[in-house]
Amino acid sequence: MLAHYFDIIRSIFFLASAMLFVVTHPVQARQTGEPELTLETLSQPPKNPQLPLGTLLDNNGQPIHIPNQRQSALEYSTPTVSLAETQKSQTNAPSKKTKSKKLNRKQQLTSRAQVANDPNCRWLDKRMQQLEALSSSKQNKPAQYQLDELSARQKEWQCLKCGAEGPNQNDYSRCQYRRETITR
Repeated sequence: MLAHYFDIIRSIFFLASAMLFVVTHPVQARQTGEPELTLETLSQPPKNPQLPLGTLLDNNGQPIHIPNQRQSALEYSTPTVSLAETQKSQTNAPSKKTKSKKLNRKQQLTSRAQVANDPNCRWLDKRMQQLEALSSSKQNKPAQYQLDELSARQKEWQCLKCGAEGPNQNDYSRCQYRRETITR
């Protein structure tokens, strides 16, 4: 019951404050020098001069000049190369073309020149690159577990045929690297 009275008192307070604001608002407008908005003042055109269509103003109210012609903001010209320089560079290039031997099947499987279009093969390639970089770094000697993992990944690479056509569906489970566990 008491809460009900507080709700009524609160709503009466809000109504009274809203009425007070409405009554005092036109008085504040007259005090600040702003004209009171009435139906007559709204129907009259504003006293500011009309801007021509397509005119933009900056933050100070000044018109911004917009160029009629389009132009790029970046002017760049390519460097000129004389014909004599290009002929010299072509004559210095070795004219011998080396034929690449076609790799046999075993070499193709172990080679990492090409990577099969398979996510496991791409991951294996990146992982072996990391392990090779760790083993070839001159700062510290690679740990034995890194070398063991590298050899296991190389076997997995061959088994999955990542250097050639890529793995078949049943190759994934057959070639997956499994760690040896010691049971007591």
